[in-house]
This record gives sequence, structure tokens and C-alpha cells, in this order.
Amino acid sequence: MRFCNRLRFQKKFFDRFSSSYYFLNFLSFGLANLTRKRSLKTLKIAEGETVCDLMCGDGSNIGIIKKKFGKNPILGVDISKCMIQRARKRFGENNVTYFAENALSSSIASGSCDAVSCTFGLKTLSAEERRILFSEVYRILKPSGTFVFTELSRPKYGFFFLLWNFYFGQFLPLFGRIFYLPFVGKKYLSDSIDSFESVVKDEKNVRSVFSQVDLFSWYRGIVTGFYGRK
Repeated sequence: MRFCNRLRFQKKFFDRFSSSYYFLNFLSFGLANLTRKRSLKTLKIAEGETVCDLMCGDGSNIGIIKKKFGKNPILGVDISKCMIQRARKRFGENNVTYFAENALSSSIASGSCDAVSCTFGLKTLSAEERRILFSEVYRILKPSGTFVFTELSRPKYGFFFLLWNFYFGQFLPLFGRIFYLPFVGKKYLSDSIDSFESVVKDEKNVRSVFSQVDLFSWYRGIVTGFYGRK
């Protein structure tokens, strides 16, 4: 019951948030887009390979992949139909297949993807849901397929810790209330990041599923993640 309630909340919330999602890249002063590009590079995608972007939102990763690999088959999965509609409107359907589905239990065929990415989605999931997601990624990857999970994390100390607290604790909520951006106005983003902390807490679970796992920490701990191979 609790899982179903969270699912309904996420659908409703991200449907509502879909029209203003693109503001996040501007509010991050380009860090979000820079992180997406750097994250996707770890997959070492080759021409013709099938790439799946889980929890794809309005398709920002899809746009980056299409720009570099225009002919690669791309799968975009998101629980929000409104997000999928915006992704389809932005990037069309040429070589892209969209799934308005739960990334934890999609209809994507087993062993059909060469690479899987998930950017800024882990923090919206509970620990149990993340374990399910890791298993789902394993299921849809081809043998020796690659993956990357990338997430925002709170720096632990120093100047960046202070800057983080001001930006997420004061600036973003105020900006969100003024311009009616619920994702930041109600501190959903900052609270989600605080609760998630970093990918380190999931290291044991990820290593238990995949044969090769490497952790990374970028921008003084503002971004953390895993990449590796099935």
C-alpha cells in the first residue's frame, strides 16, 4: 500500500512539475547539463547501440544522445505521462521509443539494451525501490552492457557545504515560491537530496548485482554516482 501511494504521488507531482522542469538547468547555472554530458560519456556508447534512459523526465539526456548518436535506438522511460509528452515534443520519435511507465517494472524486453542511464532520479526513490531499480537495470541490459547512475549529493564540509546550504536551503525555495515552481518552492528537491545523502549508501547493493562497479564524486562532492558493467 505504501509503495502504491508513493507511486501515485510521484505520478501526480511530476505531471504537475513537467511544464517548469527545464528551469532547473538554468537554476543550476549549467551544472545539470554539464553533469548529464559527463555522465553519458562514461557509458562509452558506440554507433548503433541501444541506449535506455530511465526516469528520463522531459528528455534532456535523450537530446544529448541524439545530438551525438543520431541513428542510435533510444528508449525513454518515465512514470509521468506529461514528462513523456514534453520529451516527445522536444525530440520527436525518430529513433526514440517512449514508455510512460514505472522504471522499476517497465515493459522493455530483457537483455535488449547496450547501455542504461539514470540521472537525478535515485533521490526520488526509497532504499527498497532503488534495490528494485538496480535489478531492473540488470534485467534489461545485454551481457557486458554498461550503466551509469548519477545523483546530486550534499557536500560534507568547507565552502561548498556553505554554498550548498544557502542555495538549496534559501535561494531555491524563495525562487520557487515567487515563480511557482513546486519542485523547489516546497523544498522537495533539497529535502530529497538531504534524505538521499549520496550514492555511497547503495554501494553494497549495486556491487551485489553488477560484475563491475566504479564510484565517482564530481565537483567537490556535489555530484556522486556509479558506472560499470553487467
